[in-house]
Amino acid sequence: MPVNTGRPENDWNRLRTESVDAVKELLGILESSNSPQDLFDCYLRAKPLIAEAVQARMRLHLPERCDTFHDLRARLSEEIIKRYQGTVPERYLRVPYGSRTHEELFSVLLDHRGSPVPAAMLRIVTGDSVHTERRTRELRELGLDIDASKANGADVYTLISLEIDNAKISSIVKNNVERDKKQLPTAERQRYLALLAA
Repeated sequence: MPVNTGRPENDWNRLRTESVDAVKELLGILESSNSPQDLFDCYLRAKPLIAEAVQARMRLHLPERCDTFHDLRARLSEEIIKRYQGTVPERYLRVPYGSRTHEELFSVLLDHRGSPVPAAMLRIVTGDSVHTERRTRELRELGLDIDASKANGADVYTLISLEIDNAKISSIVKNNVERDKKQLPTAERQRYLALLAA
């Protein structure tokens, strides 16, 4: 399987050529061969190449840094600190879900703001067919205005606006406390959760 260089333009240029060759080979076998094994082998060679090429092409227009994503996270951080500084330890006042995967998902949704984006497209961009929907739900947990719905039987996500739902802020801090429950004494954890519920 080809190695991802981390540079979408290089990956796209290389994978486009390799994918065209693989598709031509597959087409030739489809047109001429009666051997299911030849067809299967060729398909197995072509499938990952095509998937990587499509991913590289989809990622080609994504920014290296999505300033809107970071600005929203900074606003959220300011609001969390304003509300809860001095109430719970500072380590619980952080904004989670700031990985490159979250940023890429947000960038795609921002690029299509107001329009539904198929979950399949998001899975291709991230190259993760298992956790993409979870990462998108995590963005929603931050209070980002992302609608999850279905269109033609498929899951879609729509970035409605760039407003943050401030009602989610206490949940963010509570979740940070809960994630630390193995290191945090039960009584202390319950005290923090009670303060956050007040």
